[in-house]
Amino acid sequence: MVGDVHRWWRSADETFLERTRPDLTIFVGDLGDEDVEMVHRVAEIPVPKVVMLGNHDAWQSFGRKASTSKLRESLAVLGDDHIAYSVREVPSAGISVVGARPFSWGGPSLRSPELYDEIYGIHTMRQSAAAIADAARHAQHRDIVIVAHNGPMGLGAETSDMFGKDFGKPGGDWGDRDLALAIQRIEGFGMRVRAVIAGHMHHKLVHPRGAERTRFVRRGGTLFLNAAYVPRVRVTELGDEVSYFVRTQWQAGECLAVEELWVDVHGTEYEASVPTIVEIDGLPPAVDETLD
Repeated sequence: MVGDVHRWWRSADETFLERTRPDLTIFVGDLGDEDVEMVHRVAEIPVPKVVMLGNHDAWQSFGRKASTSKLRESLAVLGDDHIAYSVREVPSAGISVVGARPFSWGGPSLRSPELYDEIYGIHTMRQSAAAIADAARHAQHRDIVIVAHNGPMGLGAETSDMFGKDFGKPGGDWGDRDLALAIQRIEGFGMRVRAVIAGHMHHKLVHPRGAERTRFVRRGGTLFLNAAYVPRVRVTELGDEVSYFVRTQWQAGECLAVEELWVDVHGTEYEASVPTIVEIDGLPPAVDETLD
């Protein structure tokens, strides 16, 4: 998994992916601010991949409430690798990867129903939830991994919670309502949502400044992973430049391992560690099926 890129992408990262040849590489978005050059770089990496474009990838389009030529080119360049409202099978892992709503800013609003209507024929949260669930309905496996830019509502309202609001007027659950409803519906089909992979909400908080959010959570049989370590490139105490990835290992629909990785300038694994996964008790909150 590659968290929010924000142009922090190096040739060493491509080398690492080409050497390790993962069954699937997942980009959770915010490659740049409608940065077509960055989209081309990602699209040309010769490994199996899916991309979920984020709010920054449609930044000007949201302002205009209509797609710009840059967004249209980005979508055309990515083609089927842009997984929004679609499914990608990973038979070696025994899972189907389902795409949620692209370009998400988080919070209770779609922000630009006009843009979603133009591209996907969707202009309400309920329609978006139905499109995610419909993609899952066509999956070949009963074990589902959902890829989103922002995660679902229902994982906490504190600023340090996984998708808690830490900016503006801090506090409140900033997760996507349509994604929470889609998960509810998919599980209602008898499918198992094994993991939700997202980003958007950066690891360092705006409020309280410098604190870090919880990014690895398990509730029941579902893992929630937030790969947005931003910036994803840092310099170690020894002066080495390294970049961030999250790696998961799967077999027969089960996640066997989660690791945080740092990769050096040669495209070689520099450091790996197992994150603490916070366990949340109880059932997810029920989502109103009539939401707009």
